[in-house]
Order: sequence, then structure tokens, then C-alpha cells
Amino acid sequence: MAFPSDFTMEFDRSMPSDAKQAAALTDAENFVRAINYGIVQQDAEDAAYKFYSTPGGSAQAYAKKQIQQYVDGDWTITGVQRYTRAKVEMAGDGNRASVSFCDDDSKFYGKEVKTKKVLKTEPSDKDYYFFEIVMTASREAKGLWTADTIEVQKEATQCKA
Repeated sequence: MAFPSDFTMEFDRSMPSDAKQAAALTDAENFVRAINYGIVQQDAEDAAYKFYSTPGGSAQAYAKKQIQQYVDGDWTITGVQRYTRAKVEMAGDGNRASVSFCDDDSKFYGKEVKTKKVLKTEPSDKDYYFFEIVMTASREAKGLWTADTIEVQKEATQCKA
């Protein structure tokens, strides 16, 4: 997934030493990347988010909805998204994991596709989100984890630096 030079995703975290936790975290990050990729591609049916999410799960529906909002608004993305405070907790038989992290969008903006005008906003509590994604080990692809469910807390002031 390649992005335009005016957009960056920063993941400020240390990788867990446990292989399953590391794989779940990496693929949760890939799922979030895939949402942004769909926005950049202006395609709510893009294969990337579908690859990193469980078919029929709420995470896949969330991804499609996020992408579709940008497509409908005729916007793309620009700036920097910064992800911090990643945490992975294994559940059940070791084939499910809860991955959570903070998202700082204070330097992340929408951009009109046609005019390239950046839609800058004043920094506020609305720039912070807390993600919790339940990841499931894929039965088809060894080592792949897919996003099953997602909960996003808006105005997550606990995520401010």
C-alpha cells in the first residue's frame, strides 16, 4: 500500500516479543492503513481492507463506511496520523487478540480531490481517537490476523500527548 508523499502514518510503539501479539498488532496497523488506502484510492470496495478484516464483521463494515464518507464528499487525506500507546491482550485460545491504540489526528486533514484544497481545522479534542480492535487469527492464511470488531472512542482526551 503506497501513499502520496503528503500523507504519513506514524506508529510510535515497541513490538511485543510474543510472536502472536506482534502479528496481531502488525495486522491491526495494516487494517488501519488499508482504510486510508481505500480513501486515497477513492474505492469503498478496495481489496486491502477486505484482506485485513473478517468478512461480515463490524470492522469491515466500519472500514467501508469510513472510505465511503470520503468518496461521497470527494475528499482524500493529507498530513500526519500518529498512533501511540499500542497494547495487545491475548484472549481465549490464543487465536483472538484485543489491540488498542491512540490516534492523534491533530496534523491530519481532509483534502478536496478536485481542487487539492486542504481542509485545515483548529486543533481540538476532536483530533483524538482511541481504537480497540478485536483481531482473529486467519484459518486460511498462516500468520495473518484479521480485524473482526472495532470500537472507536471519539474525543479521546486520554490520548493527548
